[in-house]
Amino acid sequence: MQGVVERIPSALEAVTAADGAAAGPSVGPSAGLNVAVRKAVLDEFRTRAQFVGRLAEIDALLWTTADHGGELVGGTLLDHLRHLRLLRITEPEESDRFVVTEGEGEKLEVLRPAYVDEVTGKVALAGHLRRVSARDSAEGGEA
Repeated sequence: MQGVVERIPSALEAVTAADGAAAGPSVGPSAGLNVAVRKAVLDEFRTRAQFVGRLAEIDALLWTTADHGGELVGGTLLDHLRHLRLLRITEPEESDRFVVTEGEGEKLEVLRPAYVDEVTGKVALAGHLRRVSARDSAEGGEA
């Protein structure tokens, strides 16, 4: 919300400048404010989506390492995910948020977690699953 509030003055200036340059009828202050608020909200969500996407990519990369980035880095990143309301999904049962990339068998193994933006309800980054046989899953364990 803070980002939206910070963006409103510049969006209002842009609307006012565009209105002054237009040859047509003038947009009233109320309509101009509505346009400015709408633009500020859209810009903020676009910026948030880009940031959330990058953070999910970084976390996914760390998650694929043997120690998941270590306690300090992994814990700090998890705190950031929680603060942004970005949910990391590592359970293959939620397969609608994953893409099956390879393999054969009846069980699924997570290669990369999926991330869901709880603010919008949208998948920020799809996870990757691999099909494995039950025997391979029991022998090798999960990543």
